[in-house]
Amino acid sequence: MRTRPHRYALASQLSLAVFIGVCVAVHPGLVLKWNEAGLSNYGVHLATIVPYSLAFALSAFFALGAARSLHGDRASLRALRVVLRAYALLSALALVSTYGYTIHPTLHHVHVVVGITLMLFEPAVSVWLFLRLRGHGHDGYWLAVELAGLVVAVIDYEALLHVLFLAQVLTGVGFGVLLVHGVRHLEVARR
Repeated sequence: MRTRPHRYALASQLSLAVFIGVCVAVHPGLVLKWNEAGLSNYGVHLATIVPYSLAFALSAFFALGAARSLHGDRASLRALRVVLRAYALLSALALVSTYGYTIHPTLHHVHVVVGITLMLFEPAVSVWLFLRLRGHGHDGYWLAVELAGLVVAVIDYEALLHVLFLAQVLTGVGFGVLLVHGVRHLEVARR
């Protein structure tokens, strides 16, 4: 059964995936190469700035919609509302900080800090959701995908390989599936 919060959470993650997919289709050379760049490069190119902006703006907008439509006073629902709002805020900050990160070193550092915060937020929330879901369906698989993305991100950060896009895709997919499933399960469990 799909509830309003579940539909919003699903729209949040689908809009992110679809519009990032459009970016990759329009300009695959930015991320599909040996020395990968990250998603942010799509936010500074004229050909991809609109779909990139829509990806993050709609994801944040629908995450806020999920938080607003999630009713109930259980501790897990209150925490889930905080998670959804924090995710929306981090997504919006990632978007806004993208536009100037290539112009000035300070703006670059701000963007990197926001990106790292988001990259750490998603696995932490994924573990929290996994523990709340108690092994429903294929949640363990999606948590493994999420944590593999975190490992790949550390490899990229340490400059052992330049695989930022792969790290972002793995963490984003693992987090997205767990978030949508978590919203559905925790919201329905309140009834």
